[in-house]
Amino acid sequence: VAAGYYHTMILKNDGSLWAVGNNNYGQLGDGTTTDRTTPVQIMTGVLAVAAGEKHTMILKTDGILWATGLNSSGQLGDGTTTDRSSPVQVMTGVSAIAAGYAHTVIVKGTGTVWATGSNASGQLGDRTTINRTTPVQIYIPD
Repeated sequence: VAAGYYHTMILKNDGSLWAVGNNNYGQLGDGTTTDRTTPVQIMTGVLAVAAGEKHTMILKTDGILWATGLNSSGQLGDGTTTDRSSPVQVMTGVSAIAAGYAHTVIVKGTGTVWATGSNASGQLGDRTTINRTTPVQIYIPD
């Protein structure tokens, strides 16, 4: 499971992803902005899920990363600041994900680390404080 501010994402053993709770920005990913008090199925073939404050990142078993919800700081990583109520594809070759308040961190299969979204405190690790709408590689010193 992954818990956002007022929403919960549930990943079942069969790889199906379910969502419940607040959906004012489409963070549940069911194509609506309707709050849900009963879990609704979102996708199948899911490996991992991460919930930010009002956005959700979904990693499918094929390594493709999908995103849905609030995107005011570019936290979905789709190159826009447009909120999404249905998952949009972000990146391929992904092996792990994490979601913060308004940013997302992505590990690719190559072992490189990427981040997108709010960067007011430098949390993206790219040596700037500029928000990013597409994932940028994090600078990790040797």
